[in-house]
Amino acid sequence: MINIKKNYIPFLIFFFSIIFFIFRWHLSFLNFAEEVSVRIIFDSVSDGYYYLSHFKAFADFELNNSFDPFIDNLKNITVTFGGFIFHFFFYLIFNEWCFIILEFFFILFFLIVFYKIFRLLDINKIQSLAISVFLFNIPLFFEVLNLDKIEYFNTIVSDFFSMRFPRPMVTNCFYFLFIFFVLKENRKRILTRKNSLIFAVISGITFASHLYFFILEQLFILFSLIFVFKLHILKNLKNNFKFILIYIFIFLIVSSPSLINATLTESDFLERIGLKTLDFSQRMFLLKYLFFKLFKIKFLTLLLLSILFFLVINFNEKYLIFKKINPLFILFYLSIIAPFIFVAFSPRFFSHEYIFNNIIVLNTFLLFFSLTCIFLNYYINKNLLFKLRDCLALIAILISLIVNYSQNNENYIIHNLTKDKLTQRLEFSSIVKIINKYNFLEKKESALLTFDNRFIVWSILNNIDYLNIINGTMTSKTHLMLENDLINTFKYLKLNKKDFIKFIENRKIDTWRYRNENIKNLFWMRYQANSLITFNDSKNFEKNILSFINNSSPLLSQQLIMPNEEIRRFIIKFDNSINSHYSKPKMIIINKNNPILSKSKIDLTKFCKSFVGDFYDFYYSFKLKKNCVN
Repeated sequence: MINIKKNYIPFLIFFFSIIFFIFRWHLSFLNFAEEVSVRIIFDSVSDGYYYLSHFKAFADFELNNSFDPFIDNLKNITVTFGGFIFHFFFYLIFNEWCFIILEFFFILFFLIVFYKIFRLLDINKIQSLAISVFLFNIPLFFEVLNLDKIEYFNTIVSDFFSMRFPRPMVTNCFYFLFIFFVLKENRKRILTRKNSLIFAVISGITFASHLYFFILEQLFILFSLIFVFKLHILKNLKNNFKFILIYIFIFLIVSSPSLINATLTESDFLERIGLKTLDFSQRMFLLKYLFFKLFKIKFLTLLLLSILFFLVINFNEKYLIFKKINPLFILFYLSIIAPFIFVAFSPRFFSHEYIFNNIIVLNTFLLFFSLTCIFLNYYINKNLLFKLRDCLALIAILISLIVNYSQNNENYIIHNLTKDKLTQRLEFSSIVKIINKYNFLEKKESALLTFDNRFIVWSILNNIDYLNIINGTMTSKTHLMLENDLINTFKYLKLNKKDFIKFIENRKIDTWRYRNENIKNLFWMRYQANSLITFNDSKNFEKNILSFINNSSPLLSQQLIMPNEEIRRFIIKFDNSINSHYSKPKMIIINKNNPILSKSKIDLTKFCKSFVGDFYDFYYSFKLKKNCVN
């Protein structure tokens, strides 16, 4: 047998964490010499860089910044306090480097937690290590096998665990930690001071980072109490009331920043991030839809298989040793029930309901992956020599390392080193260098006009004073203010009514959804449209669009379609609007990818056209620097 001493395991976990961290970042540092704020924006997974603006607001304790000299005393934006808290403390020491440094620690955390989880499931040290390493790379394995194009598998790739900040990198780690303590805890001693403290802290930080995981965790805690105490639950709760009070008190302390923030948040901002109020008929429609989803063949097959495994493990003496996995069964079943409870009883409804679907997929995957591991471990231990068993574990680790390196490299090349991607990033950095060279952001009342989300986030990270227009998910401005910003900016750039109409028109971007990226950037889910919800419950759409909406899933929250009356209102407002209270920009960055914005007309008697590229043009005001430097 390969001798893996206990004290070697921490070293190996630390070693593999370093390896995966290096594989993640080495191409970035080899190919780009740029400031860290640019690096973390371009190397963020998916749209995770959007949250950097929220984090900056959180770190500066300025959740109501309007980035407008004429607007103050706004309400707050909502931020995921739990998802930011660790980065906040590291930010105080390392500034933006914290986003890179903490990726290593979350990789380390993932490997430690799952190593311990599989040790709790009675799998030996080297195999538990191999499983945790393999599990970390599961999304990459799916990509290699082209499974990421298949329904549900693509959910595992995007939502199980990745370096996307803060979800799932941070939020899912809290949930995995919850699973670890659930598996570790003795059911007969569920109400103790220690448990009250541990689960209160986890619940509080989960509530502050991922509402749906929080709901699932509370359902599990409630189920555990009912299961342990049965008909005597009220008596036992009364006898252990002090532990209930400890739980509530600690939870309220940990979650209090989020609870306070929720009471101070701008309602228009909440609408843009998907908060809706459902009437009775809409609630019943959604419950009916969720109910009939349970009868899909794929789901029924997995459900019946899970029930079969549950019965075998709990009623066959041969497999009673596997009963430790029962909490994963319960989490799976509760994840199915949770959406019904939330929709039925929640006074408000976040239209990210698809996340509940993703949580079901995640718990299904964890359950069947763990079942596969414990049964394979059982039969391998019975039928293979120790040396061969451990060799298989080492082979799994080696394959995982190869897949991690090769697939990370391939993904990085596709997303960063193709000709267009590389050119865009280099142009971005060139403009940043010009701004930094002449300290434009340090000038009094520095104001930037750009529709480019990356430049908006970069400028926020670097303490920009004013932004003439800003992504609606990054500010607590009201809808009316954002509309005024859009129209004033269009007129400042000398774009006409036809340009404006083209800018806001409904567009079909996929076979399965409509979404105008321009409207998304400003108003996000205000104009979501599916068979459950449309803006103001309007039915005033073109006939083909209305038919498409009625046939779309009620969980399709990221389909955005403006009704005809709203488009008309915007056009009328454009005709009648007057440029008032508009802070003239000191810098202008035009993203040429947008065919409408590329038609902008900048007064070259007032601005220097300092940079001309394939993707960006950069102008600065002569008030910032009298000489024009190209």
